[in-house]
Amino acid sequence: MRDRSAYTLIQSNGGALSRMSAASEYLKWRRQAAVGCVFARLMSSRPADFGQRVEEVAPGQTPSQLAAMIAARIEHLAADPMVTAVTLVFPGVDDLRHLTQIALALRDQPRWAVKISTLQPPPVMDMVTVSITRELAFGDGYRPSEALVLGPFQEFPSTRRAPVTALEIFVGEPLPQDPKTHEPTTRANLAHMDLMDRDIVNRDLTQAQMDGMWERSVAGRRQSLGDHEDRRAKAKVSFVIPRSLARELGCEP
Repeated sequence: MRDRSAYTLIQSNGGALSRMSAASEYLKWRRQAAVGCVFARLMSSRPADFGQRVEEVAPGQTPSQLAAMIAARIEHLAADPMVTAVTLVFPGVDDLRHLTQIALALRDQPRWAVKISTLQPPPVMDMVTVSITRELAFGDGYRPSEALVLGPFQEFPSTRRAPVTALEIFVGEPLPQDPKTHEPTTRANLAHMDLMDRDIVNRDLTQAQMDGMWERSVAGRRQSLGDHEDRRAKAKVSFVIPRSLARELGCEP
């Protein structure tokens, strides 16, 4: 399951990728203003400096094979103390049916859970949400880490409409308190990346500047979504699909 020949590893060298690829195209998109999140744009310019591993997955595999590969690769990277987040880029996954089949196959992998729910408005759309989580060690127990899926699908909100499909997930140690609510952590996501613990950030940014970036991220996300609330863009929603597709695949809630 851990055959590295199935992967094309994209190394960061001074913020520049070693060659043009689907992964470099994805990171280029993530640096654009449409993403909204200032932190995502900063990390995309030099992912290795922030403990983010970016890998491109070779196409031509079945959903079950890809699900097993995702689980094995993330299990391996989560054990690396230098890695706090993983981005897997899938240039061969370009339709929602294939993507959903991969997500459903993750249910068979240890530590992974997939939940299908009805999308609550706004917006008013006949869609269902697919929420993918993976257990992370936390204290004497576990907490689910919420995965995000981005890709070239019109059903996705603007903040998730990337030129190539990618799965992003936090794999480090969750913060004791949720960075948004400041309540004890019950679930983790990419917001749990402790950027102030990174030497590269400590040299460049003060806490006041970090707070300003958070405020700009909130404003940028809202602007990218057209100044409207959009539940498709919530952290707990990995991605959305039409209800008709969920019905065809036998996963309609």
